[in-house]
Amino acid sequence: MKKLVSMLLMLSVMLILTANPGQAAAVPKLFLNGNALASDVEPRLVNNYTMVPIAVVAGGLGYQVSWDQATKSASIHNGQTQMTLTVGKSTALVNGQQVKLEAPPMIDKGRTMLPLRFVGSQLGLDVQWDNVSKSVHMKEQNPSQPGEGGGNPSLPPASGQIQGITYDGISRFSIDYDGVISPNAMLVLTGPDRLVLDLPNTSFGSLFEPGTPSGEASYEVDGHPALSGIRYSAHADKPVRIVFDLSLPTTYEVTQSNGQLNIDVKYPEPGAVPSPGPDSGGNKIYKVVIDAGHGGKDPGAISITKRQEKEFNLAVALKIKALLDKEPRIQPYMTRSNDTFVELADRANFANNLGADLFLSIHANSFRPDVTGVETYYNRESSRAFADVMHKHLVKATGLPDRKVRQANFAVIRRTTMPAILIEAGYLSNRHDDSVLAKEEVRDRIAKEMVDGMKSYLKLS
Repeated sequence: MKKLVSMLLMLSVMLILTANPGQAAAVPKLFLNGNALASDVEPRLVNNYTMVPIAVVAGGLGYQVSWDQATKSASIHNGQTQMTLTVGKSTALVNGQQVKLEAPPMIDKGRTMLPLRFVGSQLGLDVQWDNVSKSVHMKEQNPSQPGEGGGNPSLPPASGQIQGITYDGISRFSIDYDGVISPNAMLVLTGPDRLVLDLPNTSFGSLFEPGTPSGEASYEVDGHPALSGIRYSAHADKPVRIVFDLSLPTTYEVTQSNGQLNIDVKYPEPGAVPSPGPDSGGNKIYKVVIDAGHGGKDPGAISITKRQEKEFNLAVALKIKALLDKEPRIQPYMTRSNDTFVELADRANFANNLGADLFLSIHANSFRPDVTGVETYYNRESSRAFADVMHKHLVKATGLPDRKVRQANFAVIRRTTMPAILIEAGYLSNRHDDSVLAKEEVRDRIAKEMVDGMKSYLKLS
């Protein structure tokens, strides 16, 4: 089966569309796979080109993005394409080749703004302009397969047509449609557990790619503790049926407005999913994956003193592994143990195939010179408790300001199936943070506190 996550949510990023003449004064709203992309800096139209903030790229779909303050350049990597764009420069470096830009990156209100159309096309996004709503709609391009995407001529005339089904990687499925759709009440069935939603007098639209309107389609769902997959079908004289296959009984919520039907599959109540802790015999060996971010051709952020993030990440990861090697109940594994480039998907697959109990990704951040502090990120609610515990230890280790635990869509913590977090141990773009993270004793403290945090979460201390 295809992976729903990889099909529907690949890239969060700076998308761009050339604005229509006459619409240049409008500030477009941005949507990715039907979901609005929020930013504290609005997109800007410059010479009829839409410019979007780099934060849209890093926060929306979990691309690796690093900023070099010295050269005023942004590096973006999505697992397949590596590109570098420099403020004021009319060419970009894409997989080692110079490519001409429609409009050069710029700095606006302290934020780096990038040309949407160029970034979108290079990262495989289909970008469409909706002149009625003055909005930009982006989605990942999926090559059509034989027999797909053409509508079903055998279906009777429908009052509503489904144009897309997207998943936010956490809990919400969104069905975008034209016309009128009136769903039946959700059926909760057992043996096996599943939720069933019927949509009478509904068909798949001609542009709907993921499903085959003449038959059925099914996809696995990664990372949800209760939801294992989704199936849907459309047949003549029958309503469109959408089935949510469950691994655990759970609840749901259905909401509808403005051409979109949302189904939130809830996370199980505490206690439904076994909490970590000693097994009945008290001798379980926990598998922990330590992920040193970046590496090889991907240096990550460049510090204010020209140090590379990948070196800091690996140094701390090796210190953590050395301490965990001494723990009788924890077996550490590393996604990289030297200066090697590893794809994001490969990092997550390594942990999933291993059947790891915990996943820790180590990073250091970069932004404006005045921003300082530590952050811990999680994706799924099932990872939140792990994030809360580890963040307290991270703040203690660094002594830097607490920028809180946050939810994000970074690929390595989205694609992994065990409790997974990503730490940002400080801002290399800040002179004080950079000096702190360069100290060997601080790196030692971070390693010790990360190990103490894991032991506390696993109830081994």
